[in-house]
Amino acid sequence: MKKLTFTLLALLFTVAAAAQVDDDMKKEAKNAKEKAMDEFDRFVQQANDEFEDFRQKANAEYAKFMEEAWTLYNVKDAEEPPMQPKPTTITFEHEAVVTNSKIEYDEIEASPSERLPKTRLPLGSISNESLVLSGQPEPLDPIMTTFDADASMQSLSLYGSPIKVRVEPEPKSPIKLKNVSEKSVARMWKKLSCSYYDNIVAECLRQRKACNLCDWAYVKLAEEMAGKYFGKGTNEAVVLQMYILVQSGYQMRIAKVEDQLTLLIGSDERIYHYKYTVMDGIHYYIIDKSLQDKSMLVFDRAFPQEKSLSLAMVQPKFSLDRTEKQTFSAQHYPEIEVTIVTNKNLMAFYDDYPVSSQWNYYSYASLSECVKRDLYPVLQKAIEGKTEVEAVDMLLNFVQTGFGYSSDMDQFGYERPLYPDETFYYPYCDCEDRSILFSCLVRELVGLDVVLLSYPAHVTTAVHFNEPVKGDYLMVDGEKYMICEPTWLSGAPVGRCANQYKDKNPKVMRL
Repeated sequence: MKKLTFTLLALLFTVAAAAQVDDDMKKEAKNAKEKAMDEFDRFVQQANDEFEDFRQKANAEYAKFMEEAWTLYNVKDAEEPPMQPKPTTITFEHEAVVTNSKIEYDEIEASPSERLPKTRLPLGSISNESLVLSGQPEPLDPIMTTFDADASMQSLSLYGSPIKVRVEPEPKSPIKLKNVSEKSVARMWKKLSCSYYDNIVAECLRQRKACNLCDWAYVKLAEEMAGKYFGKGTNEAVVLQMYILVQSGYQMRIAKVEDQLTLLIGSDERIYHYKYTVMDGIHYYIIDKSLQDKSMLVFDRAFPQEKSLSLAMVQPKFSLDRTEKQTFSAQHYPEIEVTIVTNKNLMAFYDDYPVSSQWNYYSYASLSECVKRDLYPVLQKAIEGKTEVEAVDMLLNFVQTGFGYSSDMDQFGYERPLYPDETFYYPYCDCEDRSILFSCLVRELVGLDVVLLSYPAHVTTAVHFNEPVKGDYLMVDGEKYMICEPTWLSGAPVGRCANQYKDKNPKVMRL
């Protein structure tokens, strides 16, 4: 009995000792982990302090140059999109001559911008979540938020959509420009270079990501945010908008005309309908269209690592305000009949969006989820089980016969390509609008490569099939692309080129 008792006591002692060792090891591990976390936090804080210090120095130097005399630049008139009279008579299928002509082209006009999404949507995808722009401008260094406990959530309105942002109570001594002299503007810039206004920049960047905003939408968000603090159209709001955009990485310049400040935004792309000036070979477009003067004084200093604005776009996340329903159908395929509702907020955004010469931007913008929910199930069901040629024929007939035709001059009074959603919104569309919509449908529903063919007064498409197809075609980088005419040959199938374009050499634009 004594032996058993001794054995039990020894066992308990051993277990207790082991438990103590285990506790000690856990404490030691916990202490080591806490020490490592503390060291990591100190490293992060040090890095952030270095980032802030670097950016503050950049802003201080920027403000110092801002105090110097600004440079006089001439203002150039806004450019209009190239416009040539378009054919007005549509040929019908039975009038089209069947040939197997090889169409020669002049050149491949452009390749997709680095700003476009690097991946395509899954076939037939209604969700646009994976469509995210690449290579948007970024801050010189990360901007860390330091909101106080009394910060609150408030709403801005961007094209009819509420945008939730955190804001702090306004400073007790609000910033006010004494005048628009160089020294006065520089003084305001110095005052903006603090954590309070950096929080505003960080909130704008957060919403750019959350709402999938392209560069132009972000410019307008910065305008709304600046107007909230200083009143829309005030010179103080112009400086704050400039600060938000410069800190976000955009290539901006500020100018003055008499007692008015205005912003210019640099872009490597041609932007129509906006006045501009040229600095160091770069076009800077004047955001304020009301500016009438032919010259201005410009602070033409670059901020480190600035990046130009692009008109590349994917679907922004705007709240839904439904339009009236409209019905569209394919003449040869009665199973394709669909009722579409578009988004008024998105239409307002498109209506305000600058006109671009980059056709691929319009196609890559895709359709909104609102339109896809009505359209794609109907089209997917219609083409299910069909060959590539049969499926593309059905989509081609839908675009050829489902929409009214009118030139941009007759409908808008100026040349204006439509984004795919707009083709379902406006009563009429023309050749480039139909080609853009058709290319979008073929890529996203059939998964085939499409190129746009640009003639002096016409835009059409060609599709690369994985199976032999007879008809008119062109060879692009050794691959055969069949002509698909969404406009001038109503009801014509794949492989028919309009007679008036068979001896013309288009430019090819890859998507």
